[in-house]
Amino acid sequence: MEPLSDEELDTYGFVTSSARRRAVVKGLYNDPGTPKEIANRTEISLSHLSNILSELADEDVAVCVNPDRKRGRVYRLTELGNRVAKNLFEE
Repeated sequence: MEPLSDEELDTYGFVTSSARRRAVVKGLYNDPGTPKEIANRTEISLSHLSNILSELADEDVAVCVNPDRKRGRVYRLTELGNRVAKNLFEE
């Protein structure tokens, strides 16, 4: 596995500093989903999940692929998010 760059390590630190952010990244790793699906996977309430998804989007870890929809928004990890997740959850 290729080592993370300094920027990626900064993001890695951001994700790992919160158990909830870590859980959401794990919940999205290899499996995009709606907020409700992610909440079910992670057992995090929708209200908390909304804030976490916003934080992850601000750090370019996750992205909403259809932000113009009112319902059925789907989130996935970005390339950076996938690199961080790979380092977190694969050996």
